[in-house]
Amino acid sequence: MGTLIQLEFQKLFRRGMTYIGFIAILLIVLIIQVGMFVEGQKLLDFLIKSLSDVFLLEGKLINNYTVSYIILNSLWIHIPILVAIVAGDMVSGEAGRGTFRLLLVRPVSRAKLLTAKYIAAQAYAAMLVVLLMIMSLGVGRLFFENGDMIVLMNTINIFDESDVLWRFLAAFAYGAISMWVVSGLAFTFSSIASNSLGPVVGSMSVLIVFTIMSNFSIGIFNVIKPFLFTTYLNGWQLFFDDPIEWDKVIGATLIMMFHITALYFLSLWIFTKKDITS
Repeated sequence: MGTLIQLEFQKLFRRGMTYIGFIAILLIVLIIQVGMFVEGQKLLDFLIKSLSDVFLLEGKLINNYTVSYIILNSLWIHIPILVAIVAGDMVSGEAGRGTFRLLLVRPVSRAKLLTAKYIAAQAYAAMLVVLLMIMSLGVGRLFFENGDMIVLMNTINIFDESDVLWRFLAAFAYGAISMWVVSGLAFTFSSIASNSLGPVVGSMSVLIVFTIMSNFSIGIFNVIKPFLFTTYLNGWQLFFDDPIEWDKVIGATLIMMFHITALYFLSLWIFTKKDITS
């Protein structure tokens, strides 16, 4: 099994599309960091203008943690696309290249082959999140100092510098799990399709529709929302509540893990029943 996984990683990093996600994250994060370094104070002044009339805010509010939080909010809408591009090609790409029959003549079961591909796809999704974390928290120190962080959500939370880093690490870990769901969805479409475009379009379409349903608080949507993975994709924000509602964090994590597992077994069932003609 280990050899299969190693081979899948080798194939993964021979494809040019694999590097699109890494390059996109590098460029987007750098653009945001440079922009915030140059114009960040003006933007912050505009955002907290109403607060400044009530509270006396001192210190460097534009710091590495504040910018990292902004990056998190702005990039979780883009990372699913980057994940889907690669995960959607893991199985369907083999069909498009006509290499499935060659793979299956080896004494390896379909289940092991698909599992190796699934692990490689999920590892890639985790790599993107880790790169985002390194770029945000690590490279960000080249532009900004660390400091206290103000978070504007349903309430105004101000966190001491010593109480911030672990929250980011937990948020990124949660973010990796949420991206595994997206990767699993694209992978499932990939096990059905015979080209790479269909899984990307299909998974993004499901993501958009489910996101719309998750954000509507009317009628039947209220019944469906707790079962949609999109309801929990932005759950990383829970780590910036004070106090943290751990029951919600644990519940959201378990639901997403259920989706990851269910999508794997659905992909496995589809792939084992599929006629390989290429």
